[in-house]
Amino acid sequence: MTLLLEEFLEKVEEILKKEGEIPRIEELYAKLDDPFLGDPGLKEKLEAFLNYVKEIPNLPEKRRTIRIKYSLDMVEKLRDWYLIARPDCGSCTPLDLSKDVQYAKGVGPNRKKLLKRFDVETLRDLLEFFPRDYEDRRKVWKLKDVRPGEKVTTTGKLIKLEKKRIQNMSLLVGILVDGIFQILLKWFNQDFLYDQLSEHVGKEVFVTGTVRTGFYGQYEMLNPEVLPAEKDFVRRILPIYRLTNGISQKQIRRIMEDNIVQLCCALEETLPEVILKKRKLLDIRSAYYGMHFPKTVYHLKKARERLAYEELFHIQLAFYKVRKEREKLGGIAKKVEGRLAREFIASLPFELTAAQKRVHVEIRNDMMSPKPMNRLLQGDVGSGKTVVAQLALLDNYEAGYQAAFMVPTSILAIQHFRRTSEAFSRFGINVALLIGATSPAEKEKIKAGLRNGQVDIVFGTHALIQEDVHFKNLGLVIIDEQHRFGVRQRETLMNKGRVVDTLVMSATPIPRSLALTIYGDLDISVIDEMPPGRKEVKTALVSIDRVDEVYEFVREEVRKGGQAFIVYPLIEESEKLNAKAATEMYEYLSKKVFPEFKVGLMHGRLTQEEKDRVMMEFAEGRYDILVSTTVIEVGIDVPRANVMVIENPERFGLAQLHQLRGRVGRSGQEAYCFLVVGELGEEAMERLRFFASTTDGFKIAEYDLKLRGPGEFFGVRQHGLSGFKVVNLYEDMRLLSWAREDVKEIDIENVKLSEEFKLIEVG
Repeated sequence: MTLLLEEFLEKVEEILKKEGEIPRIEELYAKLDDPFLGDPGLKEKLEAFLNYVKEIPNLPEKRRTIRIKYSLDMVEKLRDWYLIARPDCGSCTPLDLSKDVQYAKGVGPNRKKLLKRFDVETLRDLLEFFPRDYEDRRKVWKLKDVRPGEKVTTTGKLIKLEKKRIQNMSLLVGILVDGIFQILLKWFNQDFLYDQLSEHVGKEVFVTGTVRTGFYGQYEMLNPEVLPAEKDFVRRILPIYRLTNGISQKQIRRIMEDNIVQLCCALEETLPEVILKKRKLLDIRSAYYGMHFPKTVYHLKKARERLAYEELFHIQLAFYKVRKEREKLGGIAKKVEGRLAREFIASLPFELTAAQKRVHVEIRNDMMSPKPMNRLLQGDVGSGKTVVAQLALLDNYEAGYQAAFMVPTSILAIQHFRRTSEAFSRFGINVALLIGATSPAEKEKIKAGLRNGQVDIVFGTHALIQEDVHFKNLGLVIIDEQHRFGVRQRETLMNKGRVVDTLVMSATPIPRSLALTIYGDLDISVIDEMPPGRKEVKTALVSIDRVDEVYEFVREEVRKGGQAFIVYPLIEESEKLNAKAATEMYEYLSKKVFPEFKVGLMHGRLTQEEKDRVMMEFAEGRYDILVSTTVIEVGIDVPRANVMVIENPERFGLAQLHQLRGRVGRSGQEAYCFLVVGELGEEAMERLRFFASTTDGFKIAEYDLKLRGPGEFFGVRQHGLSGFKVVNLYEDMRLLSWAREDVKEIDIENVKLSEEFKLIEVG
């Protein structure tokens, strides 16, 4: 097997670090086959390097250690000299990146319209239109070494080309040989290639394609690219761009090649020199050049690392500035003795988990600190976040301050209000509820109570951030389902007090990398332990052919006193999607399947008041079965609900499915979740099997983030997250850690923020 230069240097580095078999380096050198070896300067340096390292085994230990260190430094220098391409800016005129894309060479008015489909409207957009993939044609495989499933470039003689017909399809078949070995080349419905390929019969060619095993066990390639050996083929990495009708890969590649140097040379460095050196990051011009035309895989890796780091750095810098500005305001060190919290804990019919106790201490310490609290409280469904929030409310009340608790829906506000006012009644705490449906007279009474300090705690929706809501002494803001609110909404409520402690809660488990990126201005507490005795919801995949058995199971559970959700992805049937709809299924289920039960219907087209009414009636037991779309996923408690049926589950994200499943079994009873599936591909089935195999929300969240990316994680678009051009939060935790560490070393007052990273807000 031959080696490229970057593979050779990687293996050499490995040997040197382990102080292993130095003679192996000469064997590896003999396998080098790289297009860069045409450079006589490289060959000379490699031979000098080889002579330097092969003496290592003969040296005394101290000198051997020094030479290994120098040899590793030389490997780094060789990488920097030969594995990275840098645009030559000395002899070109940089382009104005704010100009219209039609002024790029090879674009013009017609192609401008095509590029607009990709939101490419300026020259900067063109520069940031990164390839979706890359094709590495530097290594030329021998036919004996190719394996199925790999995309490779190989070479040989094209000895035969035939036209055939199979049913309604035309087929071109060629045979590539290199002496002993051969491979079939096939092109379906591409008769136009026959004349072009015929010119190469009997000649040496380069062929690029994915190898597969044919029906009779022979190796073959479908629709490979064939180029004559004598001229057109260049051993290089080719970018693969997204395409649209009217523009080919060859054309868009040519546009990028003709403009890339002038585009890159227009860039000014955006990161401090100290960080570039500390993290060994590429300069910005070489990074952008490497994203489009990487000289090596190493160049691509370093380019991607640099640009991903920059995106994370700017977003963390924005958060850091927010934190610093808040700290300048100063805070109030609240005096909390803890008597009310102790009395409340003693009255509970269960013992707090160690995680709940730990998180309560973190929150209390923040409230007693002279800095304002800004903390995210994370916990899986059923982990006990509400009790921790109630303890924070008690500590804040004991310190002499008012509190506001904001949630996204009226029904959730009502649920929190009822639960808390009942629990706090013994302490003489005045708890109020302010929502859209509150009567005008009651609203005025509550607002007056907040102004004069007679209302101690208020639960509510967006009604809390209206201009005419004022507090006498607001000291604590708690926001539930934080991702449903924007940053500005959170800050509007916080600004209703002089210096307010803020606790935001999320019922959606979020991977640490995503949490640090969305909530980088917050400290993070995680309840990573479930209360003892809580039963896991049993989850099963069921074929649509057996859905009647699921309905029969629902019938039996309802007869025993349970309640069931049956969830569909759509409101009305769609011709384009092979998915059932809630309205049609409601008619069928209520009249044909469950005529003996009370069946309710809820979907997103109902007004918020209508949704709240239906959900409240279901929670109170007026319906036995609720047919719904995903609008039920917010944390509503329906104590008797113990069966969740989700049809077409492949249409939902895993985080959504987890939230839906969390609606049942909340009172500790046996609970069940059925995922009813039709004909699905292996990838979709694997995803659902994973979901069914675990009830750990954090594992599911990591898996979901890996599959879908941050922009779609919550089912809403996140400004600053869906806009990431390079970052992969699943893979870039190391870069995120670097960025969080590095912003603290910057002269924060003199750094200008990029516009797109000033605020992260749910759209």
